[in-house]
Amino acid sequence: MLRKKSFESLLWYSTAVVLAIIFLVPLYFTFINALNGLASTPVLTLPKKLHPENFVEAIIRIPFWRYLKSSVIIVSISVFFAVWINFILGYAFARMNAPGKDIWFSILISLMMVPAFATSIPTYVLFSKMQITDSYLIWILNGIGGSPFYTFLFRQFMQTIPKELEEAARIDGSTTVGIMFRIILPLTIPVVAVVFMFEFLNSWGDFVQPFMFLNEERWPLSTALMGVRYTLPNNASVVLVPLQLAASLLFMIPSVIVYFAGQKYIKEGMITSGLKG
Repeated sequence: MLRKKSFESLLWYSTAVVLAIIFLVPLYFTFINALNGLASTPVLTLPKKLHPENFVEAIIRIPFWRYLKSSVIIVSISVFFAVWINFILGYAFARMNAPGKDIWFSILISLMMVPAFATSIPTYVLFSKMQITDSYLIWILNGIGGSPFYTFLFRQFMQTIPKELEEAARIDGSTTVGIMFRIILPLTIPVVAVVFMFEFLNSWGDFVQPFMFLNEERWPLSTALMGVRYTLPNNASVVLVPLQLAASLLFMIPSVIVYFAGQKYIKEGMITSGLKG
């Protein structure tokens, strides 16, 4: 029995190591070529002469800070509404009674199976007719609409919270709003962290929606790095690949920080959210 467990552990760890190497190989090649000379060909090992100034050039060659400002605005709007709107919706589905609540929740769950690209064109047509393209208002309206997945996470987690806490608060004279923000919200911090991290990563890396709705002046970094090329001033056909790779690594830094800061909440938030149906 002990040998079987040791073999299983060895198998799992070996698989994890192999997968980690596979996922790290592209990052490794990105890093070493970001330090390569601008006129050099791509390399497989660390170049003899390193060029850390490529990271500075990657910021200088394009309006990097303008794109970063747009990224921060979009991410801030998206994260704010993702947390608060879906927290309120999750509380409504988990704690409040209303005619047809279960039917509406079933409809909400079914929306999780609809691919995002299936709604892209109708959304673009709708916002175009409303004449609000090239505006951050689009992300506000999307946020107000909520997310089926995030609402589901909040609702499932809130159902694990004992109702006695809520009943005791009502006896003490607390209102529904007071119960939501003084009792339920502190207990749902793991899910808040999960939603914050998921939405941050999703909106930070999204390049399709900004490309659809915004002009180049309002592009976030994700879209700019896809649509703006690093080229020579006098020859636009020569692409400076090391600068592109350096900019990509700089773009990854916030995502890596948010992931490592919030990864301890992922397991608790995701697993606990599925305890009750």
